[in-house]
Amino acid sequence: MFQRLVTLLFITAVLSEPECSRFHYEEQTLNKMIRQEIAMEKLQADMAATQQQVLDTLGKLTETTQQLSDDWNNEKIKLERETNDFMEGTNKSIQNEMAKLKRVTNEMTEETNRSIRNFAADLEKLKGPTVAFRSNDLVDHSPSSGETLVFKTTTLNEGLGYDNKSGIFTAPVAGTYTFSVQLCVDGGKDMYYAIVADGVDIKKGWFCDEKWKTCYTTDTVAVLQKDSKVNVKCSAGSSTLRATGNYWNTFSGVLVQL
Repeated sequence: MFQRLVTLLFITAVLSEPECSRFHYEEQTLNKMIRQEIAMEKLQADMAATQQQVLDTLGKLTETTQQLSDDWNNEKIKLERETNDFMEGTNKSIQNEMAKLKRVTNEMTEETNRSIRNFAADLEKLKGPTVAFRSNDLVDHSPSSGETLVFKTTTLNEGLGYDNKSGIFTAPVAGTYTFSVQLCVDGGKDMYYAIVADGVDIKKGWFCDEKWKTCYTTDTVAVLQKDSKVNVKCSAGSSTLRATGNYWNTFSGVLVQL
């Protein structure tokens, strides 16, 4: 600045010289140099300002970049934490649902087993006891009228209803029964029979063949009460029954329905 002031004083001193003198040339040169110096100073000032702007911009950019980096790191940490929380919550939910499913499955299995047991018990109740008998081998092959036919050999007696001493079946439970009788008659002989339930004839018939020894079969159905009694009797006259070889006299019965 001092140098510029000296220069201005010098210019003022030489202005009084004639224009054609050498001072006039030097004045123009000096003016030109001054203008160049001023322009250079302005350029330097502008460059310094530009440089400062660039530095400020770079500083702001650095701050922005750092902020973005910090924000990204924070978001990354937040996302990782949320992801971990979500995974932990999902695993807990899955474990809870699995435990619930297992509990429900066990309860359903237990309930199903209980239902099966109850159904089997009900079915067993509906099925009821097995009552069936089968007997053969008459004690008396020439029964007289009113005589009960006694079949002394018992080959089946589920429910223990048949007595091979008396020839009488006693119903152990109430229900519907079916009975079957086979009697083998000599040729030219008669056999009048009756199936009796509690003293009442429920089926009567007559077997006879004038020539051949023949076996006849008959059956009937009766609805009995517990302790009802059923037997087969000779209903009229007297007969001669066969009991050898293939001639079997039999009496059998079975519980059909409770």
